[in-house]
Amino acid sequence: MDSNNTNAATSILPPTMPSSPASITLDIPGVPPDIQLASSDPLAWEKKWEQAFEAAAVANRRLPESLRTERWLVYKESTRLQDPKRQDHVIRGVRSLQKTLCHMQAQMTLQAAPFCVGNELRRRWMSASPARRGEIILAGLVYACTSIPEMSAARLHTEKEMSVESHRQNGSLFPDLFEEMMVQNPTFRLADTPNYISHPVWDAITVEQQSPKTTVCERLSLALLLCQRNLLIGFVLHFALCSFLDLPLPELAQMKTGSKPQKPRDEPSQALNMLYGENSEVVKSFGKVARQMDKRAHAQTMKVHESGKQDCQTCGKLNDTTKKFPRCKRCWDTMQREVLYCSPECQKVDWKAGHKKECGKFLQLEDLTPSIPEQPSLRIGPPLSGFKRSGALVFQVAQLNHLSPDYDYILFSIRDRAYLSFQHPPIRAAFRACRDKALTTGDRRAVAMLAQFLRFVCSHDPRPQSIGVGPAGMMEQMSTEFEFPEIARVVNEMDHQMLSDSAQRPPLIMDAGVSAEQWKTIPVRWVDFGVIPVTDRSSIYGA
Repeated sequence: MDSNNTNAATSILPPTMPSSPASITLDIPGVPPDIQLASSDPLAWEKKWEQAFEAAAVANRRLPESLRTERWLVYKESTRLQDPKRQDHVIRGVRSLQKTLCHMQAQMTLQAAPFCVGNELRRRWMSASPARRGEIILAGLVYACTSIPEMSAARLHTEKEMSVESHRQNGSLFPDLFEEMMVQNPTFRLADTPNYISHPVWDAITVEQQSPKTTVCERLSLALLLCQRNLLIGFVLHFALCSFLDLPLPELAQMKTGSKPQKPRDEPSQALNMLYGENSEVVKSFGKVARQMDKRAHAQTMKVHESGKQDCQTCGKLNDTTKKFPRCKRCWDTMQREVLYCSPECQKVDWKAGHKKECGKFLQLEDLTPSIPEQPSLRIGPPLSGFKRSGALVFQVAQLNHLSPDYDYILFSIRDRAYLSFQHPPIRAAFRACRDKALTTGDRRAVAMLAQFLRFVCSHDPRPQSIGVGPAGMMEQMSTEFEFPEIARVVNEMDHQMLSDSAQRPPLIMDAGVSAEQWKTIPVRWVDFGVIPVTDRSSIYGA
């Protein structure tokens, strides 16, 4: 990256902003509370945060849009990124944070999807008391911010999403944010880019920074701030999910900051004791897991810090003191960038994965996207044209992709899962064409035809009703999966269309070109049905 070109572009920030770091006099409205207070008195810590958010809000109301807090944060961070070596370092850091965020979102989706069936997670969270919701969110914030200092600083960017009082008052805030972070890719492998929580100002800044007038430093600072902001939101949401549903608590990925790690806390659940009560089951389970996580993470991080060594660039194996990992010679000789490998095999893998094009060179903004292995082919692919799947639909797609290829649709009741499989080839082809269109595009007509056909099947076959999925249950499932509240009205209209047909063909069958003669001659046993064994409620893959 040429340092002469770094600032060649004209900044999109207003001319009232200072042009050099030395002339900075403006500061961010609101002061982050002392992190030590989070451990000793989390309620007082949160009260100070609410005051800081309010101070920022008051300041923003007095400032023009171009000078509000978020824009100042982007500008302030960009002033620290003038040096190409510093830019290279931050690009590598952002790329690592993006990978961490992608992994976190995949794990969140994996654990939450089974509880999205029938909007169970949303219903249970919203029925919890406001005090209970606030306790869980605050516990996640305390653990995140006391574990990693950058998390506390990142909270300045999350006043809308991470206000405990907002979660107390608005029960839909948590499930709304969670679904926004859920991975749409049914493989639950790493995406090429993470999902970012929408915010009017951050979204506007992101759009503006697509302008050629934006400097490299500003774009890079925005990428860093977005990662930090969404990592904090993501971890707190993940923590809240696991705590609320009694799932194993998530491990907090260590951010490589270069600062010496702090000794693990002797009593990591101290703050939780004040929130839940000393003998609470939440505190007991959290304390046990958190102590193990703290000690393990501290021991590993101390090895890295004290030895001055890092982990393998490819596999992440820790470089202990017994053997020094070889480093990439060109990167070190050219720019003193330390890229370590535990073996020649790992070096070859990383070379092919992308190190070849960046070896010995300063990284560019285009290098921010991490290299991701090619995804396997899927029976049902990712959503298209901006369609966003609900959590329940993500689970449906995951089931269809990972269970038997003979299954055409999965039915859900309170306790059971079952499959429908259409045995007559023309019917199966017609159904799958409509199903795949509905699942990948959300096309309302395709969804309605799919729902009408499934209700037709459930009306004429008593077996789905044996697990509690009759016509009404089928419609409720479809309405939830596709977030289509008026689906019953549309399906009723399609029923009239079917009854007016001489052969009484469902619209899905008519649209597929199945003739009246073919429909009349389908076998009696044209639908296969069976219950899917489920041994683990939290398993997304069934048994």
